[in-house]
Amino acid sequence: MKTQMTAIAAAIALAMSASALAQTEPASEFDGSRAAIDGMAGAAYDGSGLGNDSYIDQEGDYNNTDVTQWGTQISRIEQNGDDNTANVTQDDVVGTSGPGENSSLIEQADNGNRADVAQLGEENDSIINQEGGFWGAAVNYANVDQDGYRNDSWVDQDGFMNKSSVVQDGDLNDSFVKSEGNFNKTYTTQTGDELDSDIISLGDWNYTAVTQDGYGHDSFVRYQGNGNTSYVNQSGDAGVASQQNFSQIRTTGNGNYNNVNQAN
Repeated sequence: MKTQMTAIAAAIALAMSASALAQTEPASEFDGSRAAIDGMAGAAYDGSGLGNDSYIDQEGDYNNTDVTQWGTQISRIEQNGDDNTANVTQDDVVGTSGPGENSSLIEQADNGNRADVAQLGEENDSIINQEGGFWGAAVNYANVDQDGYRNDSWVDQDGFMNKSSVVQDGDLNDSFVKSEGNFNKTYTTQTGDELDSDIISLGDWNYTAVTQDGYGHDSFVRYQGNGNTSYVNQSGDAGVASQQNFSQIRTTGNGNYNNVNQAN
């Protein structure tokens, strides 16, 4: 009996310890990234932290991080080094129709890094910052896939030969991509209604492709540099003139090429 009581007491103590750990507030160094995400969050997200909060900080090369979260969650990943990968999957709760309201922040410094984010649900936010290392080299890759309503994606890449791909399926989604350096490629594909795509490219020989399918879309592309190429393809509901799309391209430099294809 004494042995049994001791085992029960140990189990209760362990459960209480785990409960206390789960309710611990994040350390102060997390506040900056939390504020950045909260600033992008949709109106329905109040930053109350009802879900889980994951923070991963890695120093070194060839690291791999995978985060999978269900419900309303926050994920933050910082990686410093070469050839690191970060993969975040956030999904709304299985069996419910409530919004996702997930937030993902990935910050990678140095070269050859890859970030993948997949979010399902409503009012999700994704931020990816990739910065090249020595002499601005990079060859980083960012991939964002959002399926739902009122999702936001922000990709910021600095260096050479970076590539980003943003795919959004749903209404009222926003995509922002900033690329600084040369020989970078940006692909944005949006399907739904009233979508916004904003791309800023600073450098030479960069390539941008925007595809929007639906109505009421806005596409903004700004180039500063030489030898850049941009393609914008917007299609809407056939024969409905009021459901128009808008494209604006501004370039500064020489030898740039722009192609816009619009239909409704």
